[in-house]
Amino acid sequence: MSKKMIERFSPVVRVTHWMYAISFIICAITGYMLFGTKLDWMAPMFGGIEGAMIVHRVAAVFLISSIVISLLMKPKEMLSWIKECFTFTKADVGFLMTFPHKFLGIKKEIPPQGFYNGGEKVNSLIQIFSGAVLICTGIIMWFSGSFSEGLLMLAIPLHALFFAIAVAGAVGHIYLALLNPVSNEAIGAMTTGKVSEKYMIENHGQWYEDVYKAGKGQ
Repeated sequence: MSKKMIERFSPVVRVTHWMYAISFIICAITGYMLFGTKLDWMAPMFGGIEGAMIVHRVAAVFLISSIVISLLMKPKEMLSWIKECFTFTKADVGFLMTFPHKFLGIKKEIPPQGFYNGGEKVNSLIQIFSGAVLICTGIIMWFSGSFSEGLLMLAIPLHALFFAIAVAGAVGHIYLALLNPVSNEAIGAMTTGKVSEKYMIENHGQWYEDVYKAGKGQ
């Protein structure tokens, strides 16, 4: 018997998510090359360090574009995501208490979660804040002639710091979505847009009961 599937993310959200993700990875690789030396062996792929800087800026434009496109094409969906990410409940705290087990691949019962669980909210906030800082400081560094030297000197270390924070969050996100046996079904939400009904009941039970079963989730 085939599993009943539930749509989790729309095509626009999925496309802009991958657009953001690919741009972020390219920015991370080329950005590190500008700050460190351990990836210098990749420099010829970009035509040298100067080429890597150009690729970094192009990827940054695509990254920002993915945010703008999603906000323009799916404003309600995006604003709902932002609102939910800033709304923490006891159920979210309960989820975070069980998160170490989940991270280690140990399945444990969690309090019923909304459309985004407590862990997804934390990761979203990491990416929202780090992304905002990276974009703002990146613009200052790109157009350094238009800003004061003091602001530029502040932007450079902030860019490096939030780069590290964003990469750490992204690595955890990728691990949970692809490799973790408890949560790796989640990758289907960003490929086909759907996950099994069983997965939604177990991981987003509150949303399933309050929204989907009420006829508003389809």
